[in-house]
Amino acid sequence: MANLDLIVGVQKAGDGGRVVGRAGHTGEVIVSQLHGRYYEQARRGNLYTSYVATVATSVPATATIGNMVWNPPGSGVYLSMLKWTSQIVATSAACTGIVLAGGYQTTTPTTVTAATFTGRTLINKTTQVEGAAKAYSVATVITIPLVLVVLHHNTAAIATVGEDVIAGDLEGSIVVDEGGFVTMAALGGAAAASAHTSSLMWEEIPKP
Repeated sequence: MANLDLIVGVQKAGDGGRVVGRAGHTGEVIVSQLHGRYYEQARRGNLYTSYVATVATSVPATATIGNMVWNPPGSGVYLSMLKWTSQIVATSAACTGIVLAGGYQTTTPTTVTAATFTGRTLINKTTQVEGAAKAYSVATVITIPLVLVVLHHNTAAIATVGEDVIAGDLEGSIVVDEGGFVTMAALGGAAAASAHTSSLMWEEIPKP
Protein backbone atom coordinates (compact mmCIF):
# COMPACT_ATOMS: atom_id res chain seq x y z
CA MET A 1 0.00 0.00 0.00
CA ALA A 2 1.39 3.40 -0.97
CA ASN A 3 2.14 5.91 1.76
CA LEU A 4 0.68 9.40 1.62
CA ASP A 5 3.26 11.91 2.79
CA LEU A 6 1.79 14.93 4.57
CA ILE A 7 3.24 17.75 6.64
CA VAL A 8 1.83 18.92 9.96
CA GLY A 9 1.65 22.70 10.11
CA VAL A 10 1.28 25.63 7.76
CA GLN A 11 3.38 25.92 4.59
CA LYS A 12 3.90 29.05 2.54
CA ALA A 13 4.49 29.27 -1.21
CA GLY A 14 3.91 31.80 -3.94
CA ASP A 15 1.84 31.15 -7.05
CA GLY A 16 3.44 28.33 -9.02
CA GLY A 17 5.24 26.96 -5.95
CA ARG A 18 5.02 23.38 -4.75
CA VAL A 19 3.88 22.23 -1.30
CA VAL A 20 3.13 18.89 0.35
CA GLY A 21 -0.39 18.11 1.60
CA ARG A 22 -1.16 19.19 5.17
CA ALA A 23 -2.16 16.99 8.11
CA GLY A 24 -3.33 17.55 11.66
CA HIS A 25 -1.46 16.33 14.74
CA THR A 26 -3.46 13.09 14.78
CA GLY A 27 -2.84 12.28 11.12
CA GLU A 28 -6.08 13.64 9.66
CA VAL A 29 -5.88 15.28 6.23
CA ILE A 30 -6.51 19.05 6.34
CA VAL A 31 -8.38 20.09 3.21
CA SER A 32 -9.61 23.57 4.11
CA GLN A 33 -10.65 25.82 7.03
CA LEU A 34 -7.15 27.12 7.66
CA HIS A 35 -8.50 30.61 6.95
CA GLY A 36 -11.93 32.21 6.76
CA ARG A 37 -14.35 30.91 4.16
CA TYR A 38 -13.78 33.72 1.64
CA TYR A 39 -10.15 34.47 2.49
CA GLU A 40 -8.52 33.19 -0.71
CA GLN A 41 -10.75 35.06 -3.16
CA ALA A 42 -10.83 38.17 -1.00
CA ARG A 43 -7.02 38.23 -0.76
CA ARG A 44 -6.75 37.88 -4.53
CA GLY A 45 -9.05 40.87 -5.00
CA ASN A 46 -11.92 38.92 -6.57
CA LEU A 47 -14.66 39.78 -4.05
CA TYR A 48 -16.69 42.98 -4.39
CA THR A 49 -19.46 44.65 -2.43
CA SER A 50 -22.10 47.29 -3.10
CA TYR A 51 -23.61 49.40 -0.33
CA VAL A 52 -26.76 51.48 -0.83
CA ALA A 53 -27.88 53.78 1.98
CA THR A 54 -31.39 54.99 2.78
CA VAL A 55 -33.37 54.68 -0.47
CA ALA A 56 -37.04 54.05 -1.23
CA THR A 57 -36.49 50.51 -2.54
CA SER A 58 -39.18 49.83 -5.14
CA VAL A 59 -41.23 46.75 -5.96
CA PRO A 60 -39.92 44.97 -9.11
CA ALA A 61 -40.32 47.54 -11.90
CA THR A 62 -38.52 48.98 -14.90
CA ALA A 63 -37.86 52.15 -12.87
CA THR A 64 -35.79 50.44 -10.21
CA ILE A 65 -34.77 51.88 -6.87
CA GLY A 66 -32.66 49.58 -4.74
CA ASN A 67 -29.32 47.83 -4.67
CA MET A 68 -28.71 46.76 -8.28
CA VAL A 69 -25.63 45.02 -9.74
CA TRP A 70 -25.31 44.73 -13.54
CA ASN A 71 -22.74 42.63 -15.40
CA PRO A 72 -21.94 44.56 -18.62
CA PRO A 73 -21.46 42.71 -21.93
CA GLY A 74 -17.77 42.19 -22.55
CA SER A 75 -16.87 42.09 -18.86
CA GLY A 76 -15.30 38.67 -19.26
CA VAL A 77 -16.58 37.49 -15.86
CA TYR A 78 -19.44 35.72 -14.16
CA LEU A 79 -20.84 37.26 -10.97
CA SER A 80 -21.33 34.67 -8.24
CA MET A 81 -23.67 36.21 -5.67
CA LEU A 82 -22.70 35.70 -2.05
CA LYS A 83 -23.69 37.73 1.02
CA TRP A 84 -26.47 40.27 1.50
CA THR A 85 -27.68 42.56 4.30
CA SER A 86 -30.93 44.50 4.63
CA GLN A 87 -32.31 46.99 7.11
CA ILE A 88 -35.57 48.94 7.12
CA VAL A 89 -34.41 52.18 8.74
CA ALA A 90 -37.63 54.22 8.48
CA THR A 91 -41.18 52.99 9.04
CA SER A 92 -42.74 51.88 5.74
CA ALA A 93 -46.51 51.46 5.61
CA ALA A 94 -46.71 48.84 2.84
CA CYS A 95 -43.32 47.14 2.55
CA THR A 96 -43.61 43.57 3.84
CA GLY A 97 -40.25 42.17 2.80
CA ILE A 98 -37.25 42.32 0.51
CA VAL A 99 -36.50 40.04 -2.44
CA LEU A 100 -33.69 39.59 -4.92
CA ALA A 101 -34.94 39.94 -8.49
CA GLY A 102 -33.07 39.41 -11.74
CA GLY A 103 -33.19 40.46 -15.37
CA TYR A 104 -31.15 40.60 -18.55
CA GLN A 105 -30.29 43.30 -21.04
CA THR A 106 -27.29 43.98 -23.23
CA THR A 107 -27.78 47.76 -23.23
CA THR A 108 -26.64 49.93 -20.35
CA PRO A 109 -29.39 50.86 -17.86
CA THR A 110 -30.44 54.50 -18.12
CA THR A 111 -31.18 57.30 -15.61
CA VAL A 112 -28.77 55.72 -13.19
CA THR A 113 -27.50 56.79 -9.79
CA ALA A 114 -24.38 55.03 -8.55
CA ALA A 115 -24.48 52.93 -5.41
CA THR A 116 -23.32 54.68 -2.25
CA PHE A 117 -20.20 52.52 -2.43
CA THR A 118 -18.96 49.72 -4.63
CA GLY A 119 -15.51 48.18 -4.62
CA ARG A 120 -13.44 45.14 -3.80
CA THR A 121 -13.15 43.80 -0.27
CA LEU A 122 -9.34 43.68 -0.42
CA ILE A 123 -8.41 46.87 1.41
CA ASN A 124 -4.96 47.94 0.23
CA LYS A 125 -5.49 51.38 -1.35
CA THR A 126 -6.75 54.74 -0.16
CA THR A 127 -9.50 54.77 -2.81
CA GLN A 128 -12.11 52.20 -3.77
CA VAL A 129 -11.24 49.71 -6.51
CA GLU A 130 -14.22 48.77 -8.66
CA GLY A 131 -14.55 45.53 -10.55
CA ALA A 132 -16.16 44.67 -13.87
CA ALA A 133 -19.72 44.93 -12.51
CA LYS A 134 -21.63 48.19 -12.16
CA ALA A 135 -23.65 48.93 -9.03
CA TYR A 136 -26.56 51.38 -8.85
CA SER A 137 -29.12 52.66 -6.37
CA VAL A 138 -31.39 53.93 -9.16
CA ALA A 139 -31.67 52.57 -12.71
CA THR A 140 -34.17 52.20 -15.53
CA VAL A 141 -34.19 48.80 -17.22
CA ILE A 142 -36.02 47.45 -20.27
CA THR A 143 -38.20 44.78 -18.65
CA ILE A 144 -39.49 44.23 -15.12
CA PRO A 145 -37.03 42.00 -13.21
CA LEU A 146 -38.37 38.67 -11.97
CA VAL A 147 -38.25 37.65 -8.31
CA LEU A 148 -35.57 34.99 -7.78
CA VAL A 149 -35.60 34.53 -4.02
CA VAL A 150 -37.23 36.08 -0.95
CA LEU A 151 -34.56 37.47 1.36
CA HIS A 152 -36.70 38.33 4.36
CA HIS A 153 -40.15 39.23 5.65
CA ASN A 154 -40.95 42.22 7.81
CA THR A 155 -44.23 43.44 9.22
CA ALA A 156 -45.81 46.32 7.33
CA ALA A 157 -45.28 49.62 9.16
CA ILE A 158 -42.65 47.88 11.27
CA ALA A 159 -41.38 49.94 14.21
CA THR A 160 -37.70 50.50 13.45
CA VAL A 161 -36.49 51.49 16.90
CA GLY A 162 -33.81 48.98 17.83
CA GLU A 163 -34.23 46.94 14.66
CA ASP A 164 -31.33 44.66 13.77
CA VAL A 165 -29.77 44.15 10.35
CA ILE A 166 -31.07 41.05 8.54
CA ALA A 167 -28.37 39.14 6.66
CA GLY A 168 -27.86 35.98 4.65
CA ASP A 169 -25.61 34.16 2.21
CA LEU A 170 -26.64 33.02 -1.29
CA GLU A 171 -23.52 30.81 -1.38
CA GLY A 172 -22.98 31.30 -5.09
CA SER A 173 -26.39 29.83 -5.95
CA ILE A 174 -27.18 32.75 -8.29
CA VAL A 175 -24.72 33.39 -11.13
CA VAL A 176 -25.04 36.49 -13.31
CA ASP A 177 -23.70 36.20 -16.86
CA GLU A 178 -22.72 39.16 -19.04
CA GLY A 179 -25.81 41.31 -19.62
CA GLY A 180 -27.57 40.01 -16.52
CA PHE A 181 -28.40 41.95 -13.37
CA VAL A 182 -29.79 41.41 -9.91
CA THR A 183 -31.53 43.97 -7.74
CA MET A 184 -33.04 44.13 -4.29
CA ALA A 185 -36.76 44.90 -4.49
CA ALA A 186 -39.64 45.33 -2.05
CA LEU A 187 -42.64 43.09 -1.41
CA GLY A 188 -46.14 44.48 -0.90
CA GLY A 189 -45.22 48.09 -1.55
CA ALA A 190 -42.15 50.23 -1.89
CA ALA A 191 -40.13 51.20 1.14
CA ALA A 192 -40.76 54.75 2.29
CA ALA A 193 -38.42 57.58 1.31
CA SER A 194 -34.93 57.02 2.76
CA ALA A 195 -36.16 53.82 4.39
CA HIS A 196 -33.95 50.96 3.18
CA THR A 197 -30.22 50.34 3.57
CA SER A 198 -28.56 47.26 2.09
CA SER A 199 -25.44 45.58 0.76
CA LEU A 200 -24.64 42.85 -1.76
CA MET A 201 -21.40 40.90 -2.11
CA TRP A 202 -20.22 38.88 -5.10
CA GLU A 203 -17.23 37.12 -6.59
CA GLU A 204 -16.07 37.96 -10.11
CA ILE A 205 -15.00 34.74 -11.85
CA PRO A 206 -13.15 34.90 -15.20
CA LYS A 207 -15.04 33.19 -18.01
CA PRO A 208 -13.24 30.33 -19.80
